[in-house]
Amino acid sequence: MMMNKLKISLLTVVTLVAAASCAQNKQANGYVISGKIKGVNSGMVKLMRHNDSDRTSKAVDSAVLKNGVFELKGRTDNPEVMSLQFSPGNWGMRLFVENSKIAVDIDTAGAEHYDYTAYGMEKGASLKKFKVSGSKVNDEYEQYENDPEQLKFKAAYATLNKMKGMDHEVLRAKSDSISKFYKAWQLKYINDFVAKNPASAAGIYMFSNYYMFESSMPIFAVEAMLAKFQADAKGSVYYTNLVGDIEKRKTVLPGKQAPDFTLLKRDSTSFSLSSTKGKYVMIDFWASWCKPCREAIPHWKEVYQKYKDKGFEIVSVSNDSRWKDWFKAMDQEQMPWLQVCDAFPIKNMPAKVSTLYQIPSLPCYVLLDKNGKILVHTIEEKDIDSKLAEVFR
Repeated sequence: MMMNKLKISLLTVVTLVAAASCAQNKQANGYVISGKIKGVNSGMVKLMRHNDSDRTSKAVDSAVLKNGVFELKGRTDNPEVMSLQFSPGNWGMRLFVENSKIAVDIDTAGAEHYDYTAYGMEKGASLKKFKVSGSKVNDEYEQYENDPEQLKFKAAYATLNKMKGMDHEVLRAKSDSISKFYKAWQLKYINDFVAKNPASAAGIYMFSNYYMFESSMPIFAVEAMLAKFQADAKGSVYYTNLVGDIEKRKTVLPGKQAPDFTLLKRDSTSFSLSSTKGKYVMIDFWASWCKPCREAIPHWKEVYQKYKDKGFEIVSVSNDSRWKDWFKAMDQEQMPWLQVCDAFPIKNMPAKVSTLYQIPSLPCYVLLDKNGKILVHTIEEKDIDSKLAEVFR
């Protein structure tokens, strides 16, 4: 009789464990975001997914706000950063969404308001006071964002931004110094994190954000980093986008045929790059608002004067979206070579030719040989100088 009772007890335990396991698996197949927001009593909340490749957003779920409380349910293939958007007021915040029970507690106090209506965009407010729990990936990313060293660098930048009246060159030198140490710290943190958590989507997101501001990072270094990721990290949209970006960069490496393009000159007539074949051509990517670009112009005038009669041409491609700014800069600088302005065919997206040539930052220079093949793709003047000296020796 005792044995039978024991068998029944064991069967009960096994059944309960199996039931709990089924419940957990069911939860793992989707997410539930339960939240409350102080400051918006009624209205709507939308869960927005962002597409960095075309800078668009779309709602993947929505719910009614009642007494500031809401609940969203759905499923995501991989952990992903999405945003909660509340109306009225267009309040927004970002968080990692993964298939788990996620709780969000928000306060609208202290939100950072913005108004971009003058640029054809919206106005709203970025929420600053919120707590997210239940998402392991979100916790991992928040730990990175709130690391004492991270906060120290952010404070240093904030202090620098408040300095008024300081000489521009001194300010720039201080900024460059902070940036150098900050980037080194970021990369070390990310490498250490990925070594311990290669499958975490937080790691690939950290690296993706780092690369956004360091897109001139050598291709081999980016590929070496990507090789470290596994599972969810490797299946994420951030990994896919980086792989795609590297493939695009490979199409404009030295030795590749330079992509042809057609842009408008100041008088609105068309110019095609292919018309310069037979000459060594430097494509100068610049903009009126880019101080380093304009500081480099006297140097390029000397270079142009030195080589123009030997079969050398410069084509400056301006990144100005407002032609009046471009006109004013050209009148001031009096550059004696070909001038065209890049096109912005898609709203809120980078310029067409700059994207085609994978320009990481301004200024940037691409040197072509007489057959239109790329010799140099660089952000450094000295790289162009040394190659020209070699070509025209």
